[in-house]
This record gives sequence, structure tokens and C-alpha cells, in this order.
Amino acid sequence: MRVHENGLPVGGGLGLRRLNATVATAAGVVTVPRRRPVARPFTVLGEPLRRVLPVVLVMLAVAGSLVVLVVARAPQLSIVDEAAHADYAYQVSHGRLPAKGALVDSEIRYEWYCHDLGGAVSSAGCTAGFTDDFQADAQDYTFGDPPLYYLVTGYLGRALSPLVPGAHDFITAGRVVGALWLFAGMLVLYLALRAFRVEQRYACLGAVLLPLCPGVLAAASSLTSDAPSALCGAAALYVLARVIVQGRTGWVVPFAVTALSTGTKILNGLPMLVVGGVAVALAVGAWRRGDRGAALRTGRMALAVAVAFCLVYGGWTVFQSGRGQAGWVNPNLADGLPPAGSAAGDLLSNLFGTFQHLTTDYWLADNVNGESVVIWATLLCVVLGAAPFALMATSRVRSWGWQLAVGTAIGISAVAVVVETQVFATSGRYFAVVAGRYALCFLPWAIACLAVVASRRGLSRSGIAFTGLGLTVMLLATTGLFTLGPALSSRTAFLVG
Repeated sequence: MRVHENGLPVGGGLGLRRLNATVATAAGVVTVPRRRPVARPFTVLGEPLRRVLPVVLVMLAVAGSLVVLVVARAPQLSIVDEAAHADYAYQVSHGRLPAKGALVDSEIRYEWYCHDLGGAVSSAGCTAGFTDDFQADAQDYTFGDPPLYYLVTGYLGRALSPLVPGAHDFITAGRVVGALWLFAGMLVLYLALRAFRVEQRYACLGAVLLPLCPGVLAAASSLTSDAPSALCGAAALYVLARVIVQGRTGWVVPFAVTALSTGTKILNGLPMLVVGGVAVALAVGAWRRGDRGAALRTGRMALAVAVAFCLVYGGWTVFQSGRGQAGWVNPNLADGLPPAGSAAGDLLSNLFGTFQHLTTDYWLADNVNGESVVIWATLLCVVLGAAPFALMATSRVRSWGWQLAVGTAIGISAVAVVVETQVFATSGRYFAVVAGRYALCFLPWAIACLAVVASRRGLSRSGIAFTGLGLTVMLLATTGLFTLGPALSSRTAFLVG
């Protein structure tokens, strides 16, 4: 019988189960053992499933436990526009789209009143004291956000409602959906860190550190378009790793990530604009080296990011600008201040303010927040704020570590400029302080810088101790076992917009 060089027979007769093949040679007939085909392990974005599955279960447990504890123990509404965001999700899930001057639905007004009384939904006391006199504050002024987050959360919230005890539970069910947004952000951050060649132990620690940021947990446990910020930032981080570490410059994935991120909230698309900026710098460098093909491929990717962002932002703005009440005035107008001197100076006054308040601008209910959480958040602010500069100082100039560090520093700083410019363009005012929560989408980037430094230096014990400290503090606080007393310092007055 004739066989190919790889040992496979020509023609039939032997069947697939035969393990050996005979080959006629000058020395005689030789039996050549045939190797069994080796089954390739199932992978998730390059990671074997058997290695990812335990990590996934841990992340799901951490995200679900923290969010459910906060939702159960702190039913009152967040001061960060939660009533308006809840109405948007409720309206969209019932086939209606809010516009300028639209009033909050009567169901959300009822739940709003009940949750402000400590979550006494459906109780006799809530029903007896309910009043529908909400005046201007009952307007849904969040209609400017694209609808993707509200569509997903609204319909999933309605699907989960039967599992929540009692009636009038849309807000509670919608908050629980935040655990899924948080879990997805943790998982994508883990995959992004692995794409940055971070060892698995440090990638796991980085993913677990994400929900231990009080601002991330506060957003995930309330109805707000900030809930998907961590996921959008982590997705942009993964795209960045594809470009600067793996050298993959296709335009489809960056286009899709940009469109989907911007579709949840305009600011959530900002990390992808930073990725686009990095791609432009790489294209210029390739062009100067004479590599026209690489320059065109990278430039095409940057163009895809810009087009996707402009299509979503511009298209949604044009669509919503023609709907609703003519001459409508935002009831939040009083949050801004008129320029007092140089407009440029006012707009740039908070250029690095987001570093100062990166993890300390958040709102959690008093029975969840505490002085221990404030101390932990302040420590996080110091460590994560310094992380990109530590990576920058320990990386070779123009290496991928250096590019990650520079991109993170630029992104966190650019948030303040983008917010101030947007407010000034729409109302002629500016924010005296730009809340750190606007930079939530860059927290995965700061964590990535920290994880890369820890992985390179072999700081496994320090990483475990630091993350373990944060997990202990947040679990004790969310369960109400220990908080060192009420939080004595608060920046909630600046949580506007």
C-alpha cells in the first residue's frame, strides 16, 4: 500500500481506526506508527477554557456579591441622577424614547418616592404618603445619552422583575443588572491584561481590583449610564493591546468597539479615541520609516475609530435635537458657573483634577459607605494615580509599556477638558470641579499600568496583600460588619452632570 510522507494512506481499505502504516523500502517492509491526532483545547480569545473558567467563577462571585449587597442594604436612590436614568431605561423598555421636556413616567415617580423613603416599595406607609408633585425635577434630562445601555438594562431588568419580591421593583431589578455589566468589565479587563503579557496571577488580581474601586461599585449598583464605563474602558484597553503588543491593525474590531462604547454614553467612547490617537502616532512613525503599507493599515484603523465615534455621537445628537419641547432648558443648568475670567483658563483649570479625585468622587449610601471605605478610596487614588507614571519611568521610550502609560495619563487628563468643553458649548458655563466619576472608563487603564509594573517586578505578595486588603474593606462595609464609623469627608456636592 502506498502512503504519503505524513503517513496517511492513498485510497481506502484501512479505515480510520488503523494506527500503523506499512512502507516498502529498499531494506524491506517497515511499519511506521501513526500518531493519534491531538485535540486542541477550547480557547477564549487565546486563553484555554480550563484556565479561564475558575477565573470567571471568581469574578462572577465577587461582582454579584458586592452589587447584590449594596442593592439590598442601600435601596435609596443615588444622588447622581438615578431617577432620570431609571426613567430612560423604563421608557425604552416599554417602546418609548424620552426627548426634551419629557416627564418621568408615573411608575418611576412612585418608585422614586418609595426609594427615597428607604426603599419601602409597596409598603402601606409608602402608598399612604405618596405625592406626585415633583415639578421640574420630574423631567427626564438624560435623553442626550445614546440608548444602548438603557435598552440592555431596561429589558433585562423587566426580565428579572419576577424574581424580585413584591411589586414596583423596576429600579431594584435594573440595579441588579449592574452586576452583569461589572462582571463583563472584569472579564474583559482580565483578557486585556493577558494580551499585555501580564502573568495570570496579576491579571486575576487586576480584574478583582476593579470592583473594589468605590466609584465602580457605586455605578454598577445603581441605574446610571456610568455602569458600563468600566466595560467600555476595558474593551478599549484590549483593542490597544491588539495594536501595540500583537501588531494587529484591522479596522473592524476597533470600529465595533468604538460604536458600541459610544452607544452607551458619549464619554465611554473616549478611551477608543485615545486608542485612535495612538494609532495615528504609529502610522506617522511607520510613514517616516518608509513603511507605507503599515502606515496605511494603522491609519485606516484610526479613521475607523473616528468615523464610528462621529456617526454615533453626531447621529444621535442630530436625531434628538429635533425631538421634544422647543426652547427646553435643562433643570441642571444651575450646576455650572459662568466664566469668571479667561474662558481658556476656566476650561483648563481642572486639567489634572481627575487624577486628584480619580477614586474618591463617588456616592454610596451612608449605611454602606464609611470611613474605612473613604480611607481605602484615598489609598487607591494615590496608587492608581501614580501607576501610569511608574510604568512610564520603568519602560523603554516608545515601547508598548511606555505607550500604555502615556495613553493612560493623557486619557485621564483629557476627560476634564472634554467635559468642560461640552458644557461650555451647550450652556456657556463650566464646572468648577469636574467629578472623578467622569474618568471611570480609564480606571481599567490605570489598573493595567499597575498590573504590568507588578508583573515585571514580581510583586505577587504585595499584589495579593493590597487586593486582599481592599476586598476585606469592601466586604465588611457592604455587609455592615465594620466601617470605622460614618464617612466624615464627602465630595458629593461635586457629583453633578
